[in-house]
Amino acid sequence: MIKRKTALLCLTLLAAPALLRGEEDLAKIYADASAQWLDGRPEDAAGSFKYVVYRSSDQALNAAALRDLAALFSESGKNAEALAYLLKGEILSPEDFYIHFEKGWNLLSLEKFQDARAAFEKSSMLTADQDLASQARFGQAIAEAELAGPAAAIEGLRSVYSRYPYLLSPAAQLIGANLERLKKRPHAVNFIKEALTYDPRNIQAEIELARLYEDSDFYLPAWQTYYTLSDLDPKEVFFSDKEKKLRKYVKGKLDNLLYWARMAWPSHKAAVSADKGVKTKVGLYADRAGVPSLVKSFSFICATDFELIDGRLGRILSGKAGMQWSVAYDEMNRVYEIRDSMGSAAHTTNNSVRIAPKTPGGVVLIKNPELPEAHGVNRGDKEVAGELLALVKDKGFWLINETTVETLVSPAVAQQADGSKMAEQLKALAVTARTRLTRLARMPSHESREYHLCDSSHCLPFAGLQAESTASAAAALATKGELLMAGESLAPADFHRACGGFTQSGIGDGGRPLPRLSPFSFYAHTLKGPPDGLLCLADDKTTSADVYWTLLLEPRWIESRLNRSAKVGYLRALIPLAREPNGRIKALRAEGTAGTAVLEGAKAIEAALGAGALRSNLFSIRPVYKGKYPAYFIVRGIGTGDGVGLCVLGARGLAEDKAANYRDILTHYFPLYKVRTVR
Repeated sequence: MIKRKTALLCLTLLAAPALLRGEEDLAKIYADASAQWLDGRPEDAAGSFKYVVYRSSDQALNAAALRDLAALFSESGKNAEALAYLLKGEILSPEDFYIHFEKGWNLLSLEKFQDARAAFEKSSMLTADQDLASQARFGQAIAEAELAGPAAAIEGLRSVYSRYPYLLSPAAQLIGANLERLKKRPHAVNFIKEALTYDPRNIQAEIELARLYEDSDFYLPAWQTYYTLSDLDPKEVFFSDKEKKLRKYVKGKLDNLLYWARMAWPSHKAAVSADKGVKTKVGLYADRAGVPSLVKSFSFICATDFELIDGRLGRILSGKAGMQWSVAYDEMNRVYEIRDSMGSAAHTTNNSVRIAPKTPGGVVLIKNPELPEAHGVNRGDKEVAGELLALVKDKGFWLINETTVETLVSPAVAQQADGSKMAEQLKALAVTARTRLTRLARMPSHESREYHLCDSSHCLPFAGLQAESTASAAAALATKGELLMAGESLAPADFHRACGGFTQSGIGDGGRPLPRLSPFSFYAHTLKGPPDGLLCLADDKTTSADVYWTLLLEPRWIESRLNRSAKVGYLRALIPLAREPNGRIKALRAEGTAGTAVLEGAKAIEAALGAGALRSNLFSIRPVYKGKYPAYFIVRGIGTGDGVGLCVLGARGLAEDKAANYRDILTHYFPLYKVRTVR
């Protein structure tokens, strides 16, 4: 007996290291599962997490794997399976906020509304965190709408709306929807407008506003809103058909009833500085791809005397300052006609025409450009300095401005700064803009060689010289000639509006550090509001949608966009696949009744989900079901743009809160580059 006990003891001692190694291996399997998820293999990740759950005796590891499994299943619409793992998790951690919160969303999708309300109510009592409590109250109000009706839902949503700034837009959107159910349509319109005030990129609210306007017989605003939607999503037949149908109720010139800026006279009466800087050609009224839109006609006013130069015949006419002329393509006769200030035909040609101010740096105001085939293009009047070329194309022409890079810097800065007067921020923007424009002017950035730069976000948005402010002009002058360089190489000098805490290269702006990424940890990260001290967050938290945002997207419009190129039928799920180490999504799988499509890259994902209006690709996504299909997808995101280069709002925070000068700001965002003055 003693020998047998000794032998068993020896075997146990020999097995102990192996058992310990087994526990270590389970921790590694858990880490590998998270890596599989990041790599775009959610099914493999789920299998590994399950293995950990069934094999591990480590309570913390087990609980983590359970929450990750629940997150994966919730994300893919497998709510019953997610709920099963959440119930296991509740046994291990009965007072865990997230367990009850996630139970609420899954029960909501399973249409067990009373249990969902109880789960949300329970979760809100388990936390003192205002972010999490507000998210729970938001979910509870949605459940309340199904149980006690729209009035009770509105009461719960008002609590979130009045106290928590980071859910303002979706809360206002849902209040509007419930007011409509109560047949209070005018009040519903006001709240949907509020949703767009707090988040102008809330495309779902824009769609709902158009419908409400039409249902209320407000034909002019309905037409304007459907026009905006058709401009944003030109391939959506529903929007374009509605826009055409409502035109008959609109009186007056349609272009003048939209949001394009119109100017009577040039704001720059004198010529701008005739600086001998880098000359460049700018393609005007360019689309998102950087291609100038085809112009059928436009009027122009020169602030100085000018000459008209025919591309083949040479100088043909002279004109006086302050006189309005016009250029138009005559489709019937297939010629280009120039009319003087009296409306008389001054010249007819088939050649390109150049408008050349006699004074160097003279300003030309382009008025009322007709761009019938353009979409997503700012069609406002535009002031330019230097020569303006009407380049002949088939059935129209391109407008190309030959000017210096320096004349573009101030208006570009004013446009990016969005009204800010922080001098050091504007100087940092001026150096970055000048560097970017100079670099792009030196390299082939477009398929056409007729121009170097374009006035869209493809290069750098340029609304015209009239966009500049006194502050932006001062910043451009104070930094004149300064560029970001490493040796003889110019910095890429990219911009984005708000990084949300960390730029793509890892520059910290006071954001909440990302946890070690797993399906649940990333999702939980998007539930939290921004931390105190975040540089890109303004003092007025109602303007926070650039930094932390939430959208409620109906599947109907996503399906329509997807079905144009890949037949998916009715959407069942949108499943994130590969993510970058910082959580930015690289691929998304759309699963439908007719098939599956994989969207790769930020542009494809943004186009499908929001017709290009999605703020960034740093987001989590969850479906909320009604029956077999999603009623909507909750998209919770961080930041605006791709996070590359200079954070515009972060630069403002550095200047305002840290008293940083512009060189410090540039060193912060571009540590590998130095500011150099190049004359």
